[in-house]
Amino acid sequence: MIDPADPLAMLPGGTVEATDASPEAALVREAVEEAQLTLAPGRVERLGWVYDATGDVYGGIGECARLRLAAPITGVGPSTIDPASGRRFARLLATPEQAAALLGWGDQGYQQAARAARLAHERWGIPLAAPSPITEIPGEGIGW
Repeated sequence: MIDPADPLAMLPGGTVEATDASPEAALVREAVEEAQLTLAPGRVERLGWVYDATGDVYGGIGECARLRLAAPITGVGPSTIDPASGRRFARLLATPEQAAALLGWGDQGYQQAARAARLAHERWGIPLAAPSPITEIPGEGIGW
């Protein structure tokens, strides 16, 4: 099981860089860099903000707010070594509720996960996830 306190238990994300036109563009870039995900172009949606008292995930920058975003995934490429950590991450296929639990997001995270599921269903026609076991995505990736 993933330990939510482990900094390697995460979803793709990071800071907006000078080359990113927006937080949404940063998500698209980070998804490719960190998890080899292909996202549907122009379909990134803002879910809300999460208060971070320490900013430890960004090197201890102090109090900040982190933006949560969602986008439909259209493909998952082969697993590669993350250049920032030198590690190959396991990639798990989980429902939004399972992801919130695995990552230790608390009540606010559960609410944002539920909102992401509703948004995916209403705007993008993605069926609501049925309860199912969490599975590891094969190293060679998957496509739809």
